[in-house]
Amino acid sequence: MPLDLAAVKRHLQLPTTDTDPDGDQDLTDKLAAASAIILDYLKADTLPVSPIVDQAILIQVGELWRFRGDDVEGESSPTTPGDLHPTITNLLRRLRDPALSVGTPPP
Repeated sequence: MPLDLAAVKRHLQLPTTDTDPDGDQDLTDKLAAASAIILDYLKADTLPVSPIVDQAILIQVGELWRFRGDDVEGESSPTTPGDLHPTITNLLRRLRDPALSVGTPPP
């Protein structure tokens, strides 16, 4: 079952009964972005159906929600820009295709 807005709200501990069109659209956009980020990390064409992948997406949504780019100085994400949170990489490591070297093979 694909993740939906209700799952995102539960993960972020937001009231699922509140309906705010702007807030809901923002979370829906973050869910789409988080899914794309995880898809890119896995170097896959489609997301594998797995509770591990779902959890990684929810964690990434949380990262996008917490660190929106309008943070007060000193409250930025604890990861290096462009890197995923270590929890996400640890969850997905087994599912990721290994990188291939395209250099000259050793003699």
